Amino acid sequence: MKACLELVGLRPSVIRGNGSEIIALSKASVGATKGVDSSHESMDAMEAAKTLAQSSGAIIAVSGAVDIITYGHQVVGTHNGVPMMQKITATGCAVTALIAAFVAVDPLHALEATASALSIFGIAGEMGMDMANGPASLRMHFIDSLYNLDQASVSSRLKITSL
Repeated sequence: MKACLELVGLRPSVIRGNGSEIIALSKASVGATKGVDSSHESMDAMEAAKTLAQSSGAIIAVSGAVDIITYGHQVVGTHNGVPMMQKITATGCAVTALIAAFVAVDPLHALEATASALSIFGIAGEMGMDMANGPASLRMHFIDSLYNLDQASVSSRLKITSL
């Protein structure tokens, strides 16, 4: 946890984690440290995400069935993706890289860029799942879907709301 807090101290633009990771990081950033419990959903971490955003100055993105994105006051949710994506190793790392790319293109609108990246990642998962028979074929079809995304597919599937 010490290394995580040191990284937060470097003032990143965005911090992304699952519900349990964000709850643990938020508690540690205000002094209480405890191990990460992997059983929290994204919605369980909404208050922790707001607190962490306010204390760190970063946009906080919490991955889950509903992805939560906040800078501490405004909170938006993306409602794209499929549960089987959790069965694919490294999707968290991949979506974090996509968030970084989107924020690099539009750093003045980091919240919107983060929400867009999470939603587009989820849309590719939905499209991949339409062709998949399980996690292995989902991985392949997800990558192909991400590669082949077009404006019409994104526009028709995009689900970003205020929370």
